Amino acid sequence: MNPKIEALRSLEEFDHILRDIESDKYPDDSFKGLKASEQFIKIAEKERAKLTRKIDPKVLAQYERIMKRYGGRVVVQVIKEFCGGCYIRLPSELVVRCRTELVTCPNCGRFLYWVK
Repeated sequence: MNPKIEALRSLEEFDHILRDIESDKYPDDSFKGLKASEQFIKIAEKERAKLTRKIDPKVLAQYERIMKRYGGRVVVQVIKEFCGGCYIRLPSELVVRCRTELVTCPNCGRFLYWVK
């Protein structure tokens, strides 16, 4: 898989973890009402910051914009020539390009990746 996509997927994972911890429902949804430790939150934020330094600032700005708009699911898989985010059929040329390049959906703007 493209290293840029891997970095974006990791960043998305940290964002989901941090968002879940900050949620009002987190104590109800977590295991037996356990609360995330401050140490864990600091480590997650530190790792997220490390990742953001590895990502091109323009790509990061685009990522943040998509995250704000959709609240998650920024990096989606191409499923049989369809975008995994908005479910439109993608042009064949775009599907081929997403196997090696950083490509976004022409409809929703999410980052696309291909899995064999």
